[in-house]
Amino acid sequence: MLEQKEFYIAGVQFRPKVDIKEALDRLKDGDKLYLEPEPSNKFDPNAIKIESLGDHETTDDIFLGYVPKKFSSEISGLLEIDVALECILTTLSKTGKPWEMFKVTVKEMEEE
Repeated sequence: MLEQKEFYIAGVQFRPKVDIKEALDRLKDGDKLYLEPEPSNKFDPNAIKIESLGDHETTDDIFLGYVPKKFSSEISGLLEIDVALECILTTLSKTGKPWEMFKVTVKEMEEE
């Protein structure tokens, strides 16, 4: 079981500025984001990419950054055993520093 985690997306400052601008224009608080394990990451084998979800007809997904390393091992382990997690954009700051633009909450999905 995962206790709810709230954090800023890591590595935003290393993403292409055009992608981040598009994400800032497209996203809003409450949007769902996608968690994608990246086991080939040379800095963290537990790395998890965070992407916006495009509609795949007119817009593509945008790679925003990563789950911070201090949470990546736990979240990666849960994804590996097929625990359903959701990542929600809780705070979008268009004027913040890059590492403070996207605050998210990751938690287990509630059963319906």
